[in-house]
Amino acid sequence: MSFRQFDDRLDDVTRTLHRMAHDIEQLVQRAMALVGQPAVDAEPIREADDAIDRAEVEVEESTVEILALHHPVASDLRVLVTVLKINNDLERIGDHAVNIAEAAERLARAEKKVPIPPELDEMSRMARAMLRDALDAFAHRNAEDARSVIARDDRLDQLQDSLSRVMITHMPDYNLSACLQVILIGRNLERIGDLATNIGEDVVYMVQGITIRHQESSPDPA
Repeated sequence: MSFRQFDDRLDDVTRTLHRMAHDIEQLVQRAMALVGQPAVDAEPIREADDAIDRAEVEVEESTVEILALHHPVASDLRVLVTVLKINNDLERIGDHAVNIAEAAERLARAEKKVPIPPELDEMSRMARAMLRDALDAFAHRNAEDARSVIARDDRLDQLQDSLSRVMITHMPDYNLSACLQVILIGRNLERIGDLATNIGEDVVYMVQGITIRHQESSPDPA
């Protein structure tokens, strides 16, 4: 494979990855739109996630083929490793969107409707923004923007803690299962934020060649 062929194949893979990321962000938004509705059918979300699963396999197979044929080194290798990691994280985010839709479906069946705390809407907007910004950082190879995504994760964790406390106070007066579904939706949003953070960390690795995952604080760039 020539360098031109390598660049063309890498461009194709990254374009597919970005389409997949856009579809997943929309899927999370669609799943969240079901929360609090009187009647919910999660099947369209599951079907959309099946398409994402197929795209994930396509990206993985193409990336592995590029690795096998070109044997890239240095920055090119880091890009391909990052593509594989992001690809896996995006597929998992799709699974969390399905979890949200299924929890919304169970929530709709509750006889007594539970109030939805404002924290949940803020978490939804924040998790989707983190995902979008992490992918933009990947597209522009911008480590600084990636680090800004990572820095937001603590706020998402705080919102989840607040949401859980609020729903626990509602449990004596409302359906226990319904309260737990709201907590579960928040937990899935928190995990989406965690995966967006993973993507940000991988972008830092791709751009700067340093690993900041599992560190209490990110080192200054060299």
